[in-house]
Amino acid sequence: MKKTVLGFIGVFGLFSFALANMLGFTNASASQERYVEFDYDVTLNKIPQGTNGLNIWLPLMPENDYQVVEEMVIEPGNGYTITSDKAYDNKIIHYALNAPQASFHINVRYKVLRREYANQSYDHRSANNKNSGSPQELNKYLQPSRLVTISPRVKELALKITKGKTGTLDKAKAIYDHVFENVSYDKTLPGWGNGDTERVCDLKTGNCTDFHSLFISLARASGIPAKFVMGVPLTEEREGQPRGYHCWAEFYDEQLGWVPVDISEAWKDKSKYQYFFGNLNPNRLEFTQGRDIVLEPAQKGEPLNYFLYPYIEADGKPFYDFEVSFKFREQFKQLGKK
Repeated sequence: MKKTVLGFIGVFGLFSFALANMLGFTNASASQERYVEFDYDVTLNKIPQGTNGLNIWLPLMPENDYQVVEEMVIEPGNGYTITSDKAYDNKIIHYALNAPQASFHINVRYKVLRREYANQSYDHRSANNKNSGSPQELNKYLQPSRLVTISPRVKELALKITKGKTGTLDKAKAIYDHVFENVSYDKTLPGWGNGDTERVCDLKTGNCTDFHSLFISLARASGIPAKFVMGVPLTEEREGQPRGYHCWAEFYDEQLGWVPVDISEAWKDKSKYQYFFGNLNPNRLEFTQGRDIVLEPAQKGEPLNYFLYPYIEADGKPFYDFEVSFKFREQFKQLGKK
């Protein structure tokens, strides 16, 4: 067993009152938080006899201003390395197994504090977030990906939506409003969940991946850097077993830095429509960012559309005979105290 204790990140600075009034952001003094124990569990079944090499990549939960990992335990505690992808710096647990047995089980257990993410005055952002505003860093969030396109019709739609708007916040809010008003949350039509901007333009339906792919495409087409963030939802109950993922987006404002949006959650609870432009509730755990992800060490297969579930290759070919489950339990111990 290997046990890693990660450092405590400083508390947020005060939230700008003027910006809060303008955007409807939550005051930091009223912020919420969740402290949970979270299990990421993977079981590989029926590894083919004669397999010479098995590579397993899992996302490693990151720390940031609104997510503090107090403790992490990885089992098995040997045979793995921690790496990060070159494009987005997502942390990765990588197992490389030679002549593996017929089955294999991995459990990663976290104790984590998740805070409400309420955007603040840029002057109070952490040094890491300030550095993320470099021109080189921002440029990659202006580029299209395989499914998050910036096609002629996306450009035309972006121009129409942002016409007469001045400044990043006004443009981003107009795009947020457009996606909210024109896309329906629907997982009945084939193709949902891939985060395919062109499909969303055609059908105007999808899940969180689809909502935020359209938002990101329109933002980038408007010259606004925007990123895709992938995580796991937490229910309001004290414990649970999330059965899927949840994703959201962030856009970059020159004064505020990165600003979060969650349009699909706003669509589900329309009373939170204003709240989810600039704020995220703590009912989520972040794992990775970005699309078209090349792992480290690089996989033999195609770049990953997004990265939350394990990616596995047996002798260089994708291996899908595995089960993954998530489980969380609310903790009541105050962070950093016994």
